Amino acid sequence: MQESSPASEMTTGAAAAPAVAACGARRLGHAPVLDGLRGIAIALVMLTHTSVLPNGYVGVDLFFALSGFLITTLLYEEWGRFGRVSLRRFYERRARRLLPALGLMIVGALVVDSFCYPMTGWPFAAKALTSVLFVNNWIAATGHASALGSMNPTWSLAQEEQFYLVWPIVLVVLLRARVRPQLVAALLLVMIAVLVIAAPNPGDKHLYAVYYSPAARASELLFGCLGAVVWRHRLLRMPPALVVLLPAAVRDLAARKRIWRAVVACGLACLFARLLFDYQLATEQVYLYACLLAVPLIVNLLGAPQSLLARAIACAPLRYLGRISYALYLLHLLARNVVHHYLPHGSVDLNALLTISASIVLASLSWRLIEAPILARGRSHEGRPGFALLRRPILGTSGS
Repeated sequence: MQESSPASEMTTGAAAAPAVAACGARRLGHAPVLDGLRGIAIALVMLTHTSVLPNGYVGVDLFFALSGFLITTLLYEEWGRFGRVSLRRFYERRARRLLPALGLMIVGALVVDSFCYPMTGWPFAAKALTSVLFVNNWIAATGHASALGSMNPTWSLAQEEQFYLVWPIVLVVLLRARVRPQLVAALLLVMIAVLVIAAPNPGDKHLYAVYYSPAARASELLFGCLGAVVWRHRLLRMPPALVVLLPAAVRDLAARKRIWRAVVACGLACLFARLLFDYQLATEQVYLYACLLAVPLIVNLLGAPQSLLARAIACAPLRYLGRISYALYLLHLLARNVVHHYLPHGSVDLNALLTISASIVLASLSWRLIEAPILARGRSHEGRPGFALLRRPILGTSGS
């Protein structure tokens, strides 16, 4: 796709405006721990779909938290660097990231449907159409999740795509209006509260409506956005006038921020891990609690990157899983169904091992042969050095 002139881009602010420096605002930089978190998220989802882990679907909530946090942070950083946000570039990057692996999944499903076994659910063409139209979150929420068959993972992709269509434009409007971060955070809190209230009541709705609720899932993405605004602009920092009133010993303890962040991160990680085996909570409680824990966990891990927990999460295997997590997420259910078709009486452990191994091989090939080259070609068209940060892979189920 050819570059257009700056005047033809859908941008905010004047094209020649100087970069707006956000005073005291944090910058994300390179954060390997976030890649590791994506690796954990996709591992949890695969372990649940292979019947190894009961509540591993909370990996999706971790993905949503990461998506909201990262998209918001990077939009703020683009505004801070250039005094504007190019929505055209934003949506081009989303298309380059989303469409190649999605196309591969659809082709793979067609091959399975044509040569291996007739897939369950709706006719293949109908499932492919709803997938590329990014409406499967609504399809699933209305009780037709099983009709999607191996394309079921596209429900969360649809949820994120709808988020991309709305939130960046809203944030651009707020930035153009010079709305203070405190008011942006307050607006996000109101939006989250409205969405949670609007979500289905589990007492009188089908489980599909509860689990796939677009309202509840949108609130998770916005909670990630809220975490980004709070983190970037240090909204929870104690006012200096209040700090000086504290006893010296308390000030000394409070000054050891990295230690406290590491301790808090460990506590949050333990609570998150407990959710994986909590059978007493209702489904919607599990996934909403998971997001409530995930966002402060992200913030505290970023604040203590050298802590033992952060370094463990940022280990090479988890970072690699995070890098290929999008294709893994899309392809693993198809791989699982093929394994179960040909080994219907295989043990849970054997089928899980075969499914996960095949999924990693397929996702690795997808990344090396399709996704990475397309992203690289896109980067070659973004000539501004300042876009280096904005180019790197960022999202969980669907991002770059």
